[in-house]
Amino acid sequence: MGNIIAIVASILVGGGVAAATVVGVVSSSTNSTVENPPSVSESTVQYGTDN
Repeated sequence: MGNIIAIVASILVGGGVAAATVVGVVSSSTNSTVENPPSVSESTVQYGTDN
């Protein structure tokens, strides 16, 4: 019985660590606006104009 509790606790702790890692990686990669280029759809160069 103790082995089953240990296995379940290990799965829960491992899942929590994995979820925290994924959230940390995703938030750090999406919040770094200095390193990421601006949106491709918003072009700052006006092609075909006399700028």
